[in-house]
Order: sequence, then C-alpha cells, then structure tokens
Amino acid sequence: MKQFAIVLVAVTAVVGLFVPASAQGPAPEGVITPGRSIGPFEVGMPIARARELMAQFGTVETYEGGLGRGFCNPDRGVGVCVFDRWMRLDVETPGAVAFILTDDARFSTMPGSHKVGQTLLDMLKTFGLYTANQDTEILWEGRGLAVDVRASRTGLMVQFIGVFTPRSVAGVPHHQLGRLELYH
Repeated sequence: MKQFAIVLVAVTAVVGLFVPASAQGPAPEGVITPGRSIGPFEVGMPIARARELMAQFGTVETYEGGLGRGFCNPDRGVGVCVFDRWMRLDVETPGAVAFILTDDARFSTMPGSHKVGQTLLDMLKTFGLYTANQDTEILWEGRGLAVDVRASRTGLMVQFIGVFTPRSVAGVPHHQLGRLELYH
C-alpha cells in the first residue's frame, strides 16, 4: 500500500509538469502570470466576481475615465484594478476582465519574481525586448505583460504591472522594438 501511494504521488507530479498552466487552475496568491492573472484575478473572469474578490484588499471604487472602465482598490500600494475596457491597449470585453493592473509589491512575476519598485532593467533581463510603448507604459504584447515606469536617481523603476491577453507581435517593425521615450 505504501508503494502505491508513492507511485501515485510521483505520477501526479509528472502529469502536472505536462498540463498547460491555463489548465492547472488559478495561480497562487501573490503571483503575476503574464497573459493570465495577478493573484486570483484572471483575464476573462466575470468582472463582477473580480470586484467581489477585491474586497479582501479594502475599499473598492468604480473607475470610468479616459483610461478605461472597471474597479480599483484606491489605496496606493494595496490591491489591484480590473478593467473590462482599457483604452491604451484598445481592448474591451464588456462584463469580463480584459486588463489587470497592480501597484502592490506583494505580487511578483512568474518567472523572475519581479515586483513593483524594482528596476526595469531586471525585467528586461527576464522578458527581453519589449514590443511597444505608450508614454511610460511598456508592453511585451506576445507575453501579455505591461509595466508602467517612472524615473528615479537609480534608473527606471517599475510603478505598475499589468496583464492582458497576449497579442501577436509578428510584423512589428524592428525599429519599434525596445524603444522607450518618457513624456512629462
């Protein structure tokens, strides 16, 4: 019986290696999975459910403005924002989460364990050249990852991290890859 239990655990571990991440269930708390989720908040989940989950971080406020439409935890450095419309990416999925954004350093990327407050250079080492940028927002479109940066005396620092459904980057002119301009 003991041998059966050991074999069962080993088979389960091996099968888990071959099942795609999207089929393995929600990401652990605190993990940012590019193209998929920030903690329990997943791209494509009902926005009403995401709003309910946001209550664990405190106050939840509706956001409807020039950047998009959704809900945010308004306290700086705590929680997330979820949007069913995000204008910078030109995405809109009424009733379902299209873009998730956080400034909460308790969340970190998988891979790389990158967080808000760390340098952009560290993220570049893990994710490579970015494919697009708009103002201070940098996108790895093929990965479904966005970061907003701010200048500091030690370099460009990650201010926000966002995830969205990955997009094809085929046909992006090479002169557009890896370019960053900061606007004030």
